[in-house]
Amino acid sequence: MKGIRIYLILTLLFATSFTSSLALVLQTYEYRNLFSTLDKLKIEKQELYFKSSILIEEVEYYKNHISLRKVALNSLGMRLPANKEKVIVPKGENS
Repeated sequence: MKGIRIYLILTLLFATSFTSSLALVLQTYEYRNLFSTLDKLKIEKQELYFKSSILIEEVEYYKNHISLRKVALNSLGMRLPANKEKVIVPKGENS
């Protein structure tokens, strides 16, 4: 009876130890996967931030051109020339 009891205790101890070790390995694997995913997402965030900065600069550039066009049309009275007002200068041979 005492031998069976020791055998059961050792079996239970081994099973518990094995289960605990397996859980630790799986937890470490999951941690490393999540850390890798986090790094990839940080890189993607930096790329998106860079692209959004470029887009913001382009929007500002076009806003400035639109506001300049409005000032030229409304305040200065500028306009596009009509077809008969356009003069085309051919490029010379020595130029």
